[in-house]
Amino acid sequence: MKFEDLLNPIGVEKFNDELKGKKAFYIKSAKNIFKDYYSWKELDNYLNQYRIGSWDRTPQLQMVMPSGRKWCKKKSQKHRDREEILDLWNQGSSIILTLSEFLNETMWKQCQEFEKHYGIGQANIYCSKQAKAKTFPIHADSTDNFLFHVRGKIRWYIYEEFVTNNYHPKEEDVTVSRIIELDEGDLLYIPKGLFHRVETLSPRISISFHFQEKGKHPYKRNDWYDWKP
Repeated sequence: MKFEDLLNPIGVEKFNDELKGKKAFYIKSAKNIFKDYYSWKELDNYLNQYRIGSWDRTPQLQMVMPSGRKWCKKKSQKHRDREEILDLWNQGSSIILTLSEFLNETMWKQCQEFEKHYGIGQANIYCSKQAKAKTFPIHADSTDNFLFHVRGKIRWYIYEEFVTNNYHPKEEDVTVSRIIELDEGDLLYIPKGLFHRVETLSPRISISFHFQEKGKHPYKRNDWYDWKP
C-alpha cells in the first residue's frame, strides 16, 4: 500500500508537520486490509522448519520468555529444541520473527514503499497464541514504528513519556496517555522513543515496520525478482 493511502484520512502533510516523532495515532479500518501480509499457515510452515538437518532455517526466531526477557535463537547461549519452543508457545510465550520482510513479496514491497519516505527499515512479526500472552514490558523503540494489525485483537498502552538519556522506567514511573484497542486491519503509528506496551486480547499476528530516518543509513533495497519458470 502506498504511504499516502495508509495515512488517509490524516494525510502525509499533516503527519510530517504535526505528528511525526511527536504523537502516536491509529487509523481504524472497516475491513482487514492487511489480511494478505502474513497468515497463521505461513507461521506454521516457518516453525516446522526448525532444526531440520544441519542448516539454520529459522535464523530470526525469538520468543518472549515467562520472565519477560527475550530469547534469541541466533544470539542466546541457551539452545532450545522444537518441543521446548512448542511448550513455551502453548504456555503463552509470544513469538517474534525479526528481519522478516523477505518472507513474502507483500512485506518486501511494503518496505520499499516506506523507504520512499524513510531510510532503510525492516519488518518484525509478532505472534501470540492466546489472550494475556507474555509480551515485552514497557519499552520504547529507537525508530519510528508503523504497526499493521493482521489477526486477532490487541490492546496498546501508550505512555506520555519519551526516552531521555537511555532511561527505562518502571510502570509506576510513567503515565498512561491512551489505551487503544486494535482490530484486524487497523494501523498504529508509534514515534521513536515513546514508551508503550501491548496486551493480547486473543490470538494475534501484528507486523511492525520500522525505519531509520532518510539519509542516515543510505541504502537501496534490491528489487523483488520473479524466479518462477
